[in-house]
Amino acid sequence: MAKLQWKSEYSVGNAAIDADHQGLFALVRELEDADMTDGFLDTIIWRLEEYAAGHFAREEAMMRKGGYPDLEEHMAGHRAFVEWLDTVKITYRRAAESPFEIGDMVNAFLERWLVEHILEEDMDYRDYIVKS
Repeated sequence: MAKLQWKSEYSVGNAAIDADHQGLFALVRELEDADMTDGFLDTIIWRLEEYAAGHFAREEAMMRKGGYPDLEEHMAGHRAFVEWLDTVKITYRRAAESPFEIGDMVNAFLERWLVEHILEEDMDYRDYIVKS
């Protein structure tokens, strides 16, 4: 897949949320180019956990405040991401000798997540959050 690049049409109109999304785009590009040695995958997993905790809380708070009608469904998508990440972490701990395969799997999932979640589902709440 060609490297995913942030484009202005991906904006949800909120600087904090857009910055989070841009950070995830950057992380995917970094993972595509990574040498999976020296614990790099550990760092990626940690960064994804930080991303999920901060970004999902911020996004959900904005949707709640804006009265987004599909908040529960959107939150279920966030929970599914966290569950997937927990599974990746457990798998990696059990098979740390295969960071290349796990890294490829993580990258493929994140590319799909960017397209399906951020570029499609997140566009649905644009009119319900505070613009900045």
